[in-house]
Amino acid sequence: MGVIMPTILDMLYREYCRARLAEMRKQLLIAAERSEALEAYHHPAVQGDDSRTDAQRKTGQGAPN
Repeated sequence: MGVIMPTILDMLYREYCRARLAEMRKQLLIAAERSEALEAYHHPAVQGDDSRTDAQRKTGQGAPN
C-alpha cells in the first residue's frame, strides 16, 4: 500500500499537467488565429487620398451642404 498511493498521485499529477498544457496550447492557437484574422481585415489608409480632411476621415462624413 505504501508504493501504490505515490504512484497513483504521480499518474494523476502527470495527467493534470498534460491536460493543462494542451489547454494552454489551444488558447495560444486561438489567440494567434484571432490576430491573423484582425490583420486580414485591417485596411490601411490610402496614401494619395488628400481630397478629404482628417475630420471627414474620422467621421466618415463629407462637408456639410
